[in-house]
Amino acid sequence: MKLICMTKVLVLGARFGGLSAAYTLKRLAGNKAEIKVINNTRFSYFRPALPHVATGVIDEDDVKVDLTKALPEKRMNFQQGTVEKIDASGGLVYYTKPDGNKAEEDYDYLIIALGAHLGTELVKGWDKYGYSVCELDYALKLREKLKDFKGGTIAIGSGLFYQGKSPKPKVPENYVPVADAACEGPIFEMSLMLSGYFKKKGMLNKVKIVVFSPGEYLSDLSTMSRKIVREMYKQMGIELVDNFRIKEIRENEIVDEAGKTIKADLTILIPPYTGNPALKNSTPDLIDDGGFVPTDLNMVSIKYDNVYAVGDANSLTVPKLGYLAVKTGNVAAQHLATRLGVQVKVDQYYPTIICVADNPFEGFGVAVKDDTWYGGTTSIAAPSPINHMKKELFHKYFIWTKGDMALEKFLASW
Repeated sequence: MKLICMTKVLVLGARFGGLSAAYTLKRLAGNKAEIKVINNTRFSYFRPALPHVATGVIDEDDVKVDLTKALPEKRMNFQQGTVEKIDASGGLVYYTKPDGNKAEEDYDYLIIALGAHLGTELVKGWDKYGYSVCELDYALKLREKLKDFKGGTIAIGSGLFYQGKSPKPKVPENYVPVADAACEGPIFEMSLMLSGYFKKKGMLNKVKIVVFSPGEYLSDLSTMSRKIVREMYKQMGIELVDNFRIKEIRENEIVDEAGKTIKADLTILIPPYTGNPALKNSTPDLIDDGGFVPTDLNMVSIKYDNVYAVGDANSLTVPKLGYLAVKTGNVAAQHLATRLGVQVKVDQYYPTIICVADNPFEGFGVAVKDDTWYGGTTSIAAPSPINHMKKELFHKYFIWTKGDMALEKFLASW
């Protein structure tokens, strides 16, 4: 009897990038690949809806995908565990299981989708006074705070992005601009949403919203789009503070590196983004000096031919955006499928900023499609009730497919 040995593919992480890579590769390669996903939690979450959880629009159970069911249904294996490090030269991944036991896993090919690290430890006072929407537990904590908020100043903004500089990925230089903030889309969305939230509660006159940025706010968009946002904020009474690199959160104010302060009775922060600790513990030449994985345009590591990196873990994804995570996941899966003998067209990676900032309380969303940061000419920032509906459909689609973004090219078309 002839034994068929399948190629073993290990996927680390199960957010947009990891799930897109796993589902797409399985669909293309079928039995040519034995795919195993390791993720630190049993669930994957629809993260673009975490602001909706924080403001009580939807319940936490409505954003969950159970990986113990979703992946086996597609003939893939799942292991819950926290990745500790990667030995890229030896082809091993070391991780800790939920019971605390240490384990290791070998692979023929590795797809790294571990994301970045939220550097809350870099902001003094975070544990006592900081709130966010970047993780489900953060969103639930903020939801309770907002319920009891009686009025005052809400400061909402981003920490600094600790972007790697060397070695650079093997891609066109204009594809990887230098960024002060990793992603400010959630800040824009939360500012719109909080305005609608307090307006619905009849207490908008008791709340002042201040938006701050470590650089120029929304610098990844065109000058025209930034002007539109600034005018929108002016009409809404939202104050905007540029070049505020947060260092400390206090009970009633925040402080930046230069000692400037902003009054804040509630601080909502997208924490500083740094490289994932597991990657920083890994084979040194796998990563750049920021802890991210440099790759080529097929998402293949510039040092290890059997290692791919997608989503936030890849140094070429700037900003750290869900749409780019899906695109990189698909490209990696397509390229790997060709190496496994499948005839498939590999998409050409081209970065574009695509997202929707939703305001469910007033029934509209602002759809953004912009590639000017990369040297392109497309710049769209359009508020419309239709965009609110698109955000809802995007959410429902993600949950219905259990995180399989097969139709992302249509969902991304405005």
